[in-house]
Amino acid sequence: MTRPAVSVIIAAYNCADLLPEAVASVRGQTYTDWELLIVDDGSTDDTWQVVESAVAGFPAGTARGIRAEHAGLAAARNRGVAEMRGRWIALLDADDVWLPQKLQRCMDFLAEHPELSIVYTPMDPVRLDGTAMAGHNKPCHAGRLTERLFHSIFVHDPAVVFHKRVIEACGGFDESLPVCVGHEFWLRVSTKFEFGLIDEPLAARRWSPTSLARGNRARSRKTKAAMLERFYFERGGQDLLSARPAMRRLAKVHYNAGKILLRRREWRDAVGYFAKALRYRPGYLKCYPLYLAARAAELLP
Repeated sequence: MTRPAVSVIIAAYNCADLLPEAVASVRGQTYTDWELLIVDDGSTDDTWQVVESAVAGFPAGTARGIRAEHAGLAAARNRGVAEMRGRWIALLDADDVWLPQKLQRCMDFLAEHPELSIVYTPMDPVRLDGTAMAGHNKPCHAGRLTERLFHSIFVHDPAVVFHKRVIEACGGFDESLPVCVGHEFWLRVSTKFEFGLIDEPLAARRWSPTSLARGNRARSRKTKAAMLERFYFERGGQDLLSARPAMRRLAKVHYNAGKILLRRREWRDAVGYFAKALRYRPGYLKCYPLYLAARAAELLP
């Protein structure tokens, strides 16, 4: 069997209502040298039935469904990577969609720039009904991105096409993370690879209230703080990043986690995050009142 050029991997968890549109956006690509792998991450709704129905509608050998036990987004993606046959990887989240020319434009760009192993595009945020959402776009950049990615995540997984050599050089997705899976991966990848950019939105990010990041904001903030901290102190960040801006960034993410925990009345954890924010940035004046408030609440019966 001829190997496809691109392996499209969709990790799906409890998204029976949204998955058909994601699959349809793959089917509608003007570029046709691809295979589709849909990994059902132990869904408890009708997602697997949707996967079976979707796969049956493709020509033989073009699409496969993989049913796995629930282990999270990173594990589902790693499973897809382990079973892919293509040389290039394109990720698509089950609640997002591609424009028809997405793969063609990316593959043409990569053919024109053989020195690159990664290309990405901006993503337009849209509501579930397809209407645009203003004010949620971030500037995108090309080249070496470690410094920029440490301070902001603007590389979104469904907007990227990358060669499997990236996985071979940097490892797969971090299965210890409940969220921030893409941010951690691209940050790690940025230490070894340059990013190409097609500065035109070719994918749409559908804002769903059930998404992982928005479903538990406290967990998301805590995970981001721990992930950036680990990258800086344990994964080479100190050698690659300017120290003072990095400390300000670490202070900010810990402060933001502390605010969420304070609102949730989780006093002890809030104190810990505010304390770290002040350790990284002793002059962080707006942090002091919240630290003292959390500390006082922790001490009161």
